Amino acid sequence: MRKATAFLAASILAFSAGACNFEERVPAEVVSLNQSQPLGKEKNLEADIRFDVGTLEVSTEKSGKAYSIDLDYDKASYKPEVRFEESSDTSRLSFRLESLHKIGLRADHHPNRLRLNLADSLPVRLSVNTGVGDARLSLTGMKVSALEIESGVGGSRISVYEPNTVLCERVRIRNGVGSLDAVGLGNLNFRELEFDGGVGGANLDFTGDWRGDADVSIQVGVGGVTVRMPRGIGVKVDTQKNFLSGFHLDGFTKRDSHYYSENYDTAKIRASLRVVTGVGGFKITWI
Repeated sequence: MRKATAFLAASILAFSAGACNFEERVPAEVVSLNQSQPLGKEKNLEADIRFDVGTLEVSTEKSGKAYSIDLDYDKASYKPEVRFEESSDTSRLSFRLESLHKIGLRADHHPNRLRLNLADSLPVRLSVNTGVGDARLSLTGMKVSALEIESGVGGSRISVYEPNTVLCERVRIRNGVGSLDAVGLGNLNFRELEFDGGVGGANLDFTGDWRGDADVSIQVGVGGVTVRMPRGIGVKVDTQKNFLSGFHLDGFTKRDSHYYSENYDTAKIRASLRVVTGVGGFKITWI
């Protein structure tokens, strides 16, 4: 086990060095791109965002636009690609900012910054993939019908401060090297949530206006995961744990190989958690 842990630590250091310390080969030439699309006859919107390096901010706005983009980027090293396919049912937005060079990524010097606003009037299936940098997803007011987030090297924050007015079929979050802080996940109105912790630690706050029962799957990696759960939600936990991990469940009783919160039998809304822990620890705190 010590050899496996040492190998894992070495792999993390190698990955971080490879992702963050490439030599910068060309001078930066920062330019701006502003683009938007008026709302059409679409009833839904799919947004697929890939942002290799830089700071990403996603939010919603009350306007007559399906989306608006405000991008600053290094023209000498990166190329943006924006595609929009309009449809009477589901329109599709695709955004890419990719490097022009095989080397040249620098986590300590990236002028790239994307501010993306999506319409608040359309149900949105949102997919975000980030490489090196920070991501901030402010989903308050957005009609999120599905959410998928995959982060690379850097910190990520998700916030949902108001109830989602449409059903969110599925939430999938894959964390990379860096921390993740999610607030108000209970407001997403999801039925399935899957979280893969990767290397970074995570705080998953499930406060909010729960509309129904939900299944939550959590894979704890090297970093620990802390879950903040409202006291009114009945929680059942099915766990598979590594003996190196710290596993803390206060206010739970064990029966039939599962752990149940004290209010599980009387709760109107219930969450079923399946937790697989690794080196990092797992903890549920009540709020």
